[in-house]
Amino acid sequence: MESNLSDNLLIGQEGGSVAGLVKGGKVEREAARFRPAARMPVSHAVFEQIVAEIREGRLRPGDRLPTEHEFVALFKVARSSVREALRGLLTLGLIETRPGRGAVVAQQAASPLAGLRRDLDIDHLNRRALLDLLEVREALEGKAAAFAAERASPGEIDRLRQLHAAVERDVAEGRSYFRSNSALHRAIAQAAHNPVLAETIGQLIGQVRAYRERLMREMPAMPEQDVREHRAIVEAVEARDPEGARRAITRHIQSFAALISANLDRHAA
Repeated sequence: MESNLSDNLLIGQEGGSVAGLVKGGKVEREAARFRPAARMPVSHAVFEQIVAEIREGRLRPGDRLPTEHEFVALFKVARSSVREALRGLLTLGLIETRPGRGAVVAQQAASPLAGLRRDLDIDHLNRRALLDLLEVREALEGKAAAFAAERASPGEIDRLRQLHAAVERDVAEGRSYFRSNSALHRAIAQAAHNPVLAETIGQLIGQVRAYRERLMREMPAMPEQDVREHRAIVEAVEARDPEGARRAITRHIQSFAALISANLDRHAA
């Protein structure tokens, strides 16, 4: 019989953790354990905790997730952060929604990752999904960069220069530059003057954070490569070269996808 986590939660005394799964008055197998989410960005912290519960087997295929209201109480965060995290899980095929049951952990055969080996871990599955996501970003951001080269105001171009300089400073000082990197990508999308395109790209950008930050640590040459590629994008937009901007951002996203693919191949070897 499928487990129903939202109907069987025992809330612990510290940090809103889930202490056990109750059936017939007895606690069965270790239940999902959640902690209040870290400060920033909250939605990513929520996402990572739920993924960890799936990876460790405390949430299993067919398990019903707590409701949004219950997650808000467990994580002590805003409902919008919970919703963003759940959207990320849906994007990766890790959860699905069922009429009358809400969100449940997806069976592998029902996810967009069907057909992969059953012994793959969650990190491997996420990389596969991220490659699909980056293909979408390549198409959307290529169009956005071309539009930005045509439509960006002088003030928006100046903003792109400032954000590129912020990435360079973060890299030069050895800091994580995910936030400045994502801010630059979002600003390019906003300079396209297409609100639907900008909103869609903004939602996709956050999905790659865990892998981008990991690769930043594992590949010392990656930050400098990002700086060079960002410079080419900004210069093409500033030069009002739509095709050059499209090519530059496409190369940038493709190079990131190639790094993920190489890590995937090493993992499978």
